[in-house]
Amino acid sequence: MAIGTTRGKRRLGRYLRPFVEASGLTPDQLAATVRTSPQTVKRLLKGDNLPGFHLFSAVLAALRLSNGDKLRALELYEVADADISTIEHAGSLQPKYRRFRLDESEAAVERVIDAVVITGLLQTEAYAKALALANRPAWKGRWDAETSAAERKNRQSLLLRPTNPLRLHALLDERVLDLMVGGPDVMIEQFHHLVAMAERGNVDIQILPKHAGPYGAMSGPLFLLGFPEDDEPDSAYVESLLGGHVVEKDEDVAMLSAVWDGAHRMALPADESITVIEAARARVERDR
Repeated sequence: MAIGTTRGKRRLGRYLRPFVEASGLTPDQLAATVRTSPQTVKRLLKGDNLPGFHLFSAVLAALRLSNGDKLRALELYEVADADISTIEHAGSLQPKYRRFRLDESEAAVERVIDAVVITGLLQTEAYAKALALANRPAWKGRWDAETSAAERKNRQSLLLRPTNPLRLHALLDERVLDLMVGGPDVMIEQFHHLVAMAERGNVDIQILPKHAGPYGAMSGPLFLLGFPEDDEPDSAYVESLLGGHVVEKDEDVAMLSAVWDGAHRMALPADESITVIEAARARVERDR
């Protein structure tokens, strides 16, 4: 079983909580009824842990679910333990970022704003390596750069899935086009890549022009994930110098979604955005 929380575990816990409340049992009382620890029940309801099948069956019996509700709970249980084997270097990722990668792998839509660098799903290998070397101490060196680029490439495969590829809508601050990452050759390749990716049916790229002024998400990358199930709420992830942070509260996710919507209204149309990218490439080609 996957260690720690997964989207499937949280969905199962969210499904069970109303039945626990309706039963009149507290988590401690439910734990005593099925002869397990209160922590085990609380972790189940929070989505942090998945108990063994026999214990889970005992929980369902104690809650006296109808046959239909029990069947639905068992269906959610079967898919709750996400497999992270398809995520390269998953064991070495920070827990919060690993959780984001797991959620992202199951998302149908991703909306992102990046005011700092070109967002990860759209980076070339050379751009990703240059960023990794710039953001890590020299003593960690090339291994980290190579690993970071490989992890980024694995993540980008979500956009290239033959069936149900991830739909990406990226808002990029125009200033990221002016940031020289890795030198002129790296930037020229990166600009070509952005234009090529924008031609894909599942990728939208819009530029937030400098003349539009400030917008709500200027302190770091913001990611919003939408999932295929109608009953699954969106999730959000924000990054800072201290690392990533998973946003769980519905009201906070709604606020961040409103921030993205506000920035989207300020962004250039897709065709004008491509013109801006191509102009940035032309400047680098002229000046190198």
